[in-house]
Amino acid sequence: MLFQAEATLMFILWLVLATVIVTLIIYIAVLLIESKTKASDKKFLIILLAFICVLVIPLVLGVISQVFGIFSAIPWSDGNYLMLLVPIIGFLIILLLSKFLLDVAWDNALWISLLTLFFLFLLYTLIPGLASFLGFVI
Repeated sequence: MLFQAEATLMFILWLVLATVIVTLIIYIAVLLIESKTKASDKKFLIILLAFICVLVIPLVLGVISQVFGIFSAIPWSDGNYLMLLVPIIGFLIILLLSKFLLDVAWDNALWISLLTLFFLFLLYTLIPGLASFLGFVI
């Protein structure tokens, strides 16, 4: 009874930690790619973009993969090649959000979204693996 909220507490803790890490990565990317004034002017939008990248985009991509998974039940198809489009759709969502939320040029938004996607990949694969290796509960 005492530790029933432990899973929710750990989820919120990891959500805040992941949002802070992604916020720092996006802030540094905007600082290096665009300018220092753009990064300091768009602090709230960078935090919003990081929160969307950490929480909302994986949920949306999960729904898209579930919808695309319906087409794998078709008996005359060899495989479900639509599932290979899910990471590309995720990248395009991050690209559009970084373009329009941060108000940067397309080439700068491309580099910012590539860096964000790369560090999101590292965040979702390496850090939970390291935490379970060290004995932390995730």
